[in-house]
Amino acid sequence: MKQNHDVIVKKIQDVFIDFFKKKELHEITVKSICEKANIPRTSFYHYFSDVYEVLESIEDILVLGCQERNVAFVTYTFEKKEYSKEGHFRATLLFIKENDEWFRTLLNKSRDGLFIYKWKKVIKEDFKKKFFYEKIHLKEEELVLEMISSGCIGAYTYWVNHLDSVPIEVVEREVLDRLCQDFFKGKNLM
Repeated sequence: MKQNHDVIVKKIQDVFIDFFKKKELHEITVKSICEKANIPRTSFYHYFSDVYEVLESIEDILVLGCQERNVAFVTYTFEKKEYSKEGHFRATLLFIKENDEWFRTLLNKSRDGLFIYKWKKVIKEDFKKKFFYEKIHLKEEELVLEMISSGCIGAYTYWVNHLDSVPIEVVEREVLDRLCQDFFKGKNLM
């Protein structure tokens, strides 16, 4: 039963994304999703109340997936001279690549920036924990957190739109790690 549940939900979400790439949210109907997914409306309503809930479920999967991959962030060091494939941002970048269509669609068409807001909130929470762990005190912590989270989201957005031409190592080492290094090298930022 669980497998059937997962298959139907994923089918609804994928069909929703196909429509959302081409249409505005208010133009997507339950009927059109059900027809394209070849499922009865009762199946749709068993899992979702409307198309907004489908969108929210996709946003939550992506944000939670990124959050789960950042568990080791607090203890990760940005001062390494040589990088490995276990760098902090690698797991997040691989998750984005695995779900590139969903990320690309939501980052380019996010309703009122809600997806980006949710994701930035998770990034800010990770950095707050990291600052506490590293005993870093910033005068304008909220401003710094906004700058870092915006920079990370900007890099992720650019990369997901240029997967074929920008290697993952460039995004990880030359953009994301560099964005963070200054905050963790000096540590005397008060």
